[in-house]
Amino acid sequence: MKNHKNKLTKTFILLFLILAVSFSCKKTPTSPWEYPEFTEALETQNFIFHYSQGDNVEPAWQEAFHEWTIGQLEVSIPKKIDYYKYWNVAHTEALTGKSPCWSDSKNFAVHTIYPGDNHECVHLYTSLIGQPSDFFNEGIAVAFSTDPYNGDYVAKWRGESVHYWAKKFKNEGTLIPLNSMLEANDFRRYDGRITYPESGSFVSFMIDTYGIYKMKSIFQAGARMDSKEVIKQKFQSIYGFSIEQAENEWLIFLDSY
Repeated sequence: MKNHKNKLTKTFILLFLILAVSFSCKKTPTSPWEYPEFTEALETQNFIFHYSQGDNVEPAWQEAFHEWTIGQLEVSIPKKIDYYKYWNVAHTEALTGKSPCWSDSKNFAVHTIYPGDNHECVHLYTSLIGQPSDFFNEGIAVAFSTDPYNGDYVAKWRGESVHYWAKKFKNEGTLIPLNSMLEANDFRRYDGRITYPESGSFVSFMIDTYGIYKMKSIFQAGARMDSKEVIKQKFQSIYGFSIEQAENEWLIFLDSY
């Protein structure tokens, strides 16, 4: 009888330990639906789309944007773009450790949560020209945020013209002086909800007023970590006037926009 009781006691203890370990080690389920791998592939003239079952991409939209933009920039694409489409930010982080959208110029790939992405593709195209400070690099990506597929060639940020936002910031007193964000580190210190559309508005103004070739020269001559003084010198040598003069012209333009 005593041995029988000891066996029962040991059995209950063992069951208790198993249950305790099971509950203490329990994690949130990571089903394939939460962080799905890319199972689908769609190849078009200029892209290879990678995405998960049940997700969607917009190849016709992307091809239209591609053809218009490379025509404007006059660049030759070395290979088809690998376009990785994620469900959301968490999906991007789970599979890449990065968030949420980024371009990989080394492998000529785009990683995005959007079925069609103009901004990150512009970074790929302009990487073929050069990479100046973030002010110009992000500025041109926003300046080319257009929709050729639907015949809309106005650069927009969150549904409104980039010049609308810059004028709004100017009127509110939140527009950032260009001198304060020319360097990459300075650009990143400020709120991206202001720096992106503001730089996009300035770059768009300069392209519309003085042409794409001078702006391409900024990219060819620049380096991402250039100092403010070097950026100003290069701008002066390319445009023939100071960036402060260009800023004044742009501000006058915004007043009349």
